[in-house]
Amino acid sequence: MDNLPIKIGNLGIVREVAVDEVATSPESVELAINCNFDRIGALQTRNGLTTLGAQIASGAVLGMENYRNNAGTTYGLLAKISSVVYNFNGTNWSSVRTGLSTTSKARFTNFLDLTYMVDGNTGSSVVTFNGSAFGSTNVGSLPAGDDIENYRSRIWVADSATDKVYYTDVVSTSQTISGGTSFIQVSPQDGEKITALKRHPRALLVFKQNHIYKIYSTTSADPDPSIFRGTYSKESIVEAKDGIYYHHPTGFYRLVIDGGEQQEISRPIIDVVEAISRANYEGINGWADSDHIYWSVGDITLDGIAYANVVCRYTISTQVWTLYSYASEIKRSALYDNGTLLRMIVGDENGYPFVFDSGTTDNGTPIFYDLQTHPLYLSSIKQEEKNIAEIGVVHENAQGSQVSYLPDKLNWKNAGTIKKEIAESFTVGAKFKKARLRLSGNSKGSPIIFRNFNLLDVSVDGLKKK
Repeated sequence: MDNLPIKIGNLGIVREVAVDEVATSPESVELAINCNFDRIGALQTRNGLTTLGAQIASGAVLGMENYRNNAGTTYGLLAKISSVVYNFNGTNWSSVRTGLSTTSKARFTNFLDLTYMVDGNTGSSVVTFNGSAFGSTNVGSLPAGDDIENYRSRIWVADSATDKVYYTDVVSTSQTISGGTSFIQVSPQDGEKITALKRHPRALLVFKQNHIYKIYSTTSADPDPSIFRGTYSKESIVEAKDGIYYHHPTGFYRLVIDGGEQQEISRPIIDVVEAISRANYEGINGWADSDHIYWSVGDITLDGIAYANVVCRYTISTQVWTLYSYASEIKRSALYDNGTLLRMIVGDENGYPFVFDSGTTDNGTPIFYDLQTHPLYLSSIKQEEKNIAEIGVVHENAQGSQVSYLPDKLNWKNAGTIKKEIAESFTVGAKFKKARLRLSGNSKGSPIIFRNFNLLDVSVDGLKKK
């Protein structure tokens, strides 16, 4: 029998709406849920989530930040849920600040051995955390605000209601903060509110929904936006090795650190971007590891199928996209340094903290995965009908997974369930002009590794396909 291998390359998801069907590379796929393309020559299911301690409290995590003093002797992880800020000391979560707004977002910056916090302009001033308790140590005269950042030896606080960015004096040689009543008003005429502050090598970036302004110093600021398309969500802004990444309703963007140019990176998944609910724009949360950016975007619907709690994953080095889906929505994230180990911690909508990319299940729940190829014509003449006797799969650990195919524009048809450890084929006797292939199931232990489909005994117009 003739064997026609259909290998899955390493180009990730390129949606059919983003590229003409005839130009679609066989190295890309139409859909990949809970899979990644990091393994050269194969696709594998993602790692899982493991809990960090117990549930913090009931409710969505509204802020998260790592604390570690300069000496490395004291560390903690802060998380705001409802009106309370909790601290994780390596073993337990405990309340360290109460009486806040139940809905306000907590934002942080680390400076001078302290963690500075604002919580949506609901308090009277900026507060600081010293590793054990909150207070008003070394805050100068800074008012409360919606976001906070340190830049060029000053603390900066944004007030979205007034378009003002307040700043302190330069920290003294005795490491004392003073001032905080002076401000720069950032283009109130544009009709947008300040959504975020972000330190940049050359300027303090002031994000609004559709613009980005730059503050160079207390006496030098752009009166006009330098960049169009800002962000609705402070938490969508992620600093990585080659730039600053963020979400705007029109896509995901990279701001090049050196030149300041704005580049859209999400064209291959444009219908995924369009499927993100407007109600979720202000809640999108992003984080990064050494070579990937992740954005938690909520529920989306693709091709009539709903996917819950989606995370869009972008690989920097290869410019590859894939999609993850979780049992609960990831709301916040922070890189936690406990003095020995660096781990990315994510907090969900139910008040649970998880070690990200850890283990082989989502806290005991098997990881569902779904891989779908682009339409395959198998010949240069699209209108030719092809006869396929069998569909084979080369894999590791995929027992229990479902093999399916979609002939022409009909419904998905079941080819069979994988029972063997390495490779298996299924008799289908299918006839079609084009078809998509699919592998789906649950990863219950070791990651599933997928290498290729095999189409067996392929014929076109009575001639076997060579």
